[in-house]
Amino acid sequence: MEISFEKIKPSSPTPHHLRIYKISLLDQMFPCGYIPLVLYFCGADHVDDRIQHLKESLSQTLATFYPFAGVIRDALSADCSDQGLPFYVAKVKSQMKDFLQNPNFQFINKFFPREYKKEKHPGPGDSIMQIQLNCFDCGGIAMSIIFSHSIADMASVSTFLRCWAANSRGLGFSQASALLCAAQSSFPQNPSLPNKLVPYFNQIKYLSRGKFVMRRYVFDASALSVLKAQLSSSAASRVNVVTALVWKCFMEAVAEETSGEDGKPFLMTQTINLRKRAAPPFPEDSFGNMVWVPKVVYSSPQEKGMIDLVWEVKRGIANIDGEFVRLWGDDGLYEYLEKFMNELPQQATWLSFSSWVNMGLNEVDFGWGKTVWLSGNLAQHSESETVVLCNVVTLMDSRDGGIEAAAIFDQKYVAGFEKNDLICNYARVNPSVI
Repeated sequence: MEISFEKIKPSSPTPHHLRIYKISLLDQMFPCGYIPLVLYFCGADHVDDRIQHLKESLSQTLATFYPFAGVIRDALSADCSDQGLPFYVAKVKSQMKDFLQNPNFQFINKFFPREYKKEKHPGPGDSIMQIQLNCFDCGGIAMSIIFSHSIADMASVSTFLRCWAANSRGLGFSQASALLCAAQSSFPQNPSLPNKLVPYFNQIKYLSRGKFVMRRYVFDASALSVLKAQLSSSAASRVNVVTALVWKCFMEAVAEETSGEDGKPFLMTQTINLRKRAAPPFPEDSFGNMVWVPKVVYSSPQEKGMIDLVWEVKRGIANIDGEFVRLWGDDGLYEYLEKFMNELPQQATWLSFSSWVNMGLNEVDFGWGKTVWLSGNLAQHSESETVVLCNVVTLMDSRDGGIEAAAIFDQKYVAGFEKNDLICNYARVNPSVI
């Protein structure tokens, strides 16, 4: 692919008192690795003009979202001296519709900047965000974005993208109020926080060695309606139901593969947005990591049916409430974290869930139509390569109001997972996007 490069700087200089951006205590809970995302748009005409317009509106938007134009300073801060956001433009010699009819996950990796390696943790001097526009011959655009998880969560990036899109359409979002750094003021960082109280450092032991593959499962809105009716789970959300279903099928696939003899319990974690769960709620456009990752542990998949698992998922989320969020602002947090770590098993088969559902990513519109598809959380290795990873699932909105689950699974569990009646009856495996 032909690739051009430049750095996009904020349209106005970042004030000196904002040039050192300190992360919050919540930010400290997450690894500093890059998170990948690709948004797909069909049918843009006058592509060169649109690219220039995107650069100009991005510069406007970075005046508010200045950390994304900065670099990592150290483990607890970023240098926001307007170094500029690395912005790449690549020409893709193919038609987007051909790709969307049969998404190829290895090909998606080519949409990211060459310097991007998922296993690489950004260090001092590395950019906080990078963007690459991949322009197909037909005018379609695949916009890839990587950002440091130690600075922002996906909700923050969604707010940034929607503001950028509004600027691109001439709606003047750059005149909005200053960046809302509620987490930094409500949950100031603790430089002396020991690693033993950070969940990520305690969960590394659950990573496993294997040949991991990327899989995509689409649960249509009609299929989810039928499933919820059968489960009498009208009070459960789409995310609750899909999380429980995927978790159940995964546990059963592992039990079948190991003949139930490895003795490990199953650990399930799910990322929860804290903004609406605080009392009073934080603004939805609050910047930074405002999420937590509750856990559920089971010793045997045979213990629970689908209905039980749906309610276990809901119960784990329900415990993340205003009182829980208040803990992060007082001394009770450290007692909670110690309890949380002590409850983690010594060994476990771990399945990690993240949800990008209802974040507005499908509504992003730069002036030539809304997003037609999203992808992210990609495996960057060959499927024949042995690597150390965890099994992970990212949930996203599908085009018809259903849920799409992008999974990275140890290959040895995939056959058992996909032959499960719940997957056969309610999911489609890597269907055409269009």
